[in-house]
Amino acid sequence: MQDWILKYWIEVLFGLICAGLVALYRKLQMKSREQDAIKLGIQALLRDRIIQSYNHYHEKEFCPIYALDNVTALYTQYHALGGNGTVTELVERLKDLPTEKKDIKNII
Repeated sequence: MQDWILKYWIEVLFGLICAGLVALYRKLQMKSREQDAIKLGIQALLRDRIIQSYNHYHEKEFCPIYALDNVTALYTQYHALGGNGTVTELVERLKDLPTEKKDIKNII
């Protein structure tokens, strides 16, 4: 009788341990997917903000130093999250813009 109880309690205990490990694995897997989604979301927001800044200052034909500094900081974090490509080109184009508005009176 004692062997029977011992045998089944060990099986129950082993089953509970396995179920707990599976639950822990699933929870970690869900957290990992959630972290990936947050990373991609932040990356998309940074990309959008850099593109908006580029469009704004390209239209104005100049980019103030404070704006360029802000875009550079955004790009640094965007790049750290794995982003690159088109946004890199836009940041480089922003760096090529003058930092002050051209005064038409001085040109004529």
